[in-house]
Amino acid sequence: MKNLKKLFKNFENLNGAKFVALNNYESKNKEVAVHTILTNVSVMTAKKTDYETLKKADIQLIAAELLTSKGIDIEVTKQAYVEMLASAEKNLSTNIEDRTTASQAQNDAYISLGNGMKLHKDSGAIHIFGMAIQKKVLVAGEPQKPVKSAPKTIAKKFITKSLNLRAGKFRTFIVENVEAVNMSGETITIN
Repeated sequence: MKNLKKLFKNFENLNGAKFVALNNYESKNKEVAVHTILTNVSVMTAKKTDYETLKKADIQLIAAELLTSKGIDIEVTKQAYVEMLASAEKNLSTNIEDRTTASQAQNDAYISLGNGMKLHKDSGAIHIFGMAIQKKVLVAGEPQKPVKSAPKTIAKKFITKSLNLRAGKFRTFIVENVEAVNMSGETITIN
């Protein structure tokens, strides 16, 4: 409990964006890694930037690259782009009910605890939220089943990567069994 209080205190006093190192974080597939995230940053700013980037994108060039590298039809890529642009615009709405279903579900699932921390309404688990910066795998997890994505999904992933869209880089980490919390300069380290 003492470490949880220390965790809250460190996050409560965040002033501006800060790095958080999650040491020995174990995922559902038993992978153990050190994750570095940037927390207390605006998702809305990332969404606005992504929307502007999408609007300015040369979809013809991206579609040609995708056709050459993955054999995805140009029309499929254009449809993926149109859907991404519409979704990005929708998720900029200040009215939560106007956003995509996925965005609404995320909003409904959590209670903000401020500055990069949130509480899952159903499980009561505390989550740390931020933009993924780096990941160093310490122990490989159980193998994942290969996913056979539809061509439009492949196109959306390719567009996201090609344009370096940022909103998709945000991650949520469940923090349980906090052993130690340290603040050093601009970084909070959680063990």
